[in-house]
Amino acid sequence: MRVALFFDGKNFYSGWREAARGRRIDFTKLADWLVKKANGSHLWGAYYYTSIEENIANTSDTQQKLSGFLDMLETQSGFFVKTFKRKVSNINCLQCGSENRYILEKEVDTAMVAHMVNLAATNAYDAIVLLSGDADYAPALEAIRSLGKQAYVASWAGAGVSKRIRNAAFDHIDMLLGLEFFERELSEYEEVEEGFECEQEAEKIEIESVTGDLSMDSFLAELDQAQSKFNGGYVGLGYFLTRWRSSHLDTTPEIRRQVLDKLLSEGFVETYNAPDGALAIRVSNKIEPNIKSV
Repeated sequence: MRVALFFDGKNFYSGWREAARGRRIDFTKLADWLVKKANGSHLWGAYYYTSIEENIANTSDTQQKLSGFLDMLETQSGFFVKTFKRKVSNINCLQCGSENRYILEKEVDTAMVAHMVNLAATNAYDAIVLLSGDADYAPALEAIRSLGKQAYVASWAGAGVSKRIRNAAFDHIDMLLGLEFFERELSEYEEVEEGFECEQEAEKIEIESVTGDLSMDSFLAELDQAQSKFNGGYVGLGYFLTRWRSSHLDTTPEIRRQVLDKLLSEGFVETYNAPDGALAIRVSNKIEPNIKSV
């Protein structure tokens, strides 16, 4: 049985970093393992979709590492890399009115959906494994199944897998269970794809009074800790609001956003455009929280 693999690069990397703690991958062995988990006999093709800066020669070191990683991936048997230009949009802060830049990657999603469905319609494969848990792909999996193909979704311990896409898939494959089969030594290009190092276990911290508000002080302490964990202190705004794990912060992104807006308006936190163009946050120079590891 022929199996096709489709990687949503950003989604795949995000789950790998969060759940697998950035453990190293042999992509050829990963492909072989996924084919077997989908009850297949051989790989039809592995398609890796992501976005890059338009002129990679003049961009950040992170983007150049991404380019090197993609070049390496294309040399792997059966792998095909599909890249798209990153689209930049602007967002205005509701509190201060400042304009900030962020990245849109919708073309990646739509191109991937068209490719998956087209190959199914032309009987190119018998089963597909989608390495993304984004609910936007659920209609595509439903269409593929209606064409008589099996559609699996693969993730790192279920990280980022929506209920809708889980229901649309024939089954779920947990890649954490296969790490012992496809883990390998790290190459220089696989350190970073989107500009983050792997997250380490959070340390316990004492919250010092900076603003006089416990929720704001906790946010500052955790953000300071996150900056110390990631390469160059780069903490993605969306990542910190939705995925940063902490017993000191509310788990609801909307509540975290409300606290962030207060800190932005009072100048304790600032937003900026990271080297890869994504919107990031950091503790402002206005303060230096006294945070102690215990």
